[in-house]
Amino acid sequence: MRKPLQLAALLCGCLVTSMLVAAPGKEPGFRFANNWTVSPAVSTGVFWESNARDTYNHEESGGGWRVQPVLSISHRMGERMDLGFNAFYTMERGFDSDNAQDNDSYGANINFSRKLSQRWGLSISASYSHTEDDEYYGVGWDPSNPYLGRLDTEESDNYNVNAALAYLGNRWNLSLGVGWSRDDTDGGNENNQYNFSLGIGRVLSRTLTWTNTLALVIQDQSYGNDSYSYYLMTGFSKMLSDRLSATAQVGVSIQDYDGYENDTSVDPSYSVNVAYKATRKIALALSLNSRYESEHYGDTRDSYMWTHNLMGAVNVQWTDVLSSRLTLAGIYEDHTSTVAGYGDETRIYFQAAFTTSYKFNRYTAIYGGVTWTQDEYEFDTGDDETKDNIRLDLGLTFTF
Repeated sequence: MRKPLQLAALLCGCLVTSMLVAAPGKEPGFRFANNWTVSPAVSTGVFWESNARDTYNHEESGGGWRVQPVLSISHRMGERMDLGFNAFYTMERGFDSDNAQDNDSYGANINFSRKLSQRWGLSISASYSHTEDDEYYGVGWDPSNPYLGRLDTEESDNYNVNAALAYLGNRWNLSLGVGWSRDDTDGGNENNQYNFSLGIGRVLSRTLTWTNTLALVIQDQSYGNDSYSYYLMTGFSKMLSDRLSATAQVGVSIQDYDGYENDTSVDPSYSVNVAYKATRKIALALSLNSRYESEHYGDTRDSYMWTHNLMGAVNVQWTDVLSSRLTLAGIYEDHTSTVAGYGDETRIYFQAAFTTSYKFNRYTAIYGGVTWTQDEYEFDTGDDETKDNIRLDLGLTFTF
């Protein structure tokens, strides 16, 4: 473990210094002419995990520390236009006394929004991120050569560009979206994805809206065949009260795979989303999305999969300086084989996370959290795999 106690002492020293030098009455950030604002910040913290290696049926605990500087720049161009830029660098070090893992990542994103008229709006965003994981294995990892050490490195790059045009009328709502993303990983693997979407809404009453969505997703992979996915959804959005709203949609997905046998399939899907504002300080959100789709191995369809995603969140603003968030997420996958020799399997994934943040002043905040995850695969052969992990986080955020 890379000396987390020393870092904790350093955090306490930084906290005391920040509380002493913070000037009361002044908001964080540096403001310049023509509505430019520059806001640097840095987050530092320590963490511990019960399954630091993220392995099945074999847990090894460990801890470490993390430092993340962030730079934010915003520009307000009148009442119609906004421009924002963010850049970050994350350095994370761990885990135990024999082996270590260094994780470095950096990236930037830019967002632009423009109100074209009273009813039309345009938004554009672009982002880039790079991640590098270096795992150092100490002596003894190889029984045949107990004095041999090893270093494994994994790198990946991610690119995203999205644009959306929206129209908000008295009776009709319209949205058009286009996007591109690319993932580059070790070994020359490259995955390009192109997204096109059209949304049409009809206001039926003050509280009821008819919603329709048409989307196209194109997957262009360097290590596999291309795929085309079409999604057609229709449903309603309803304001059940001043505090409660719900949206439900049903539809089909059409999967078209180049080079596969029986390469086109039509599968059902649905989604339900609920939002509830319990009080001025407490808000809840719940969503359920399910999809039935085919899976391929090589050039043949080998199974069908029902996927159910359930997510809930509770946000509580206890006071002006103290807030908490509880997030629950679950995934259930049922894989049914259509090819002899491939057994059925199910996957159950669950995550529960609780985080709390307290602001000492305008410049300094402390945060803490606990996250529990369980990932379980059940096979027909009986060789089940279970992955559990508990992660504890504690840190400080300084905004200048």
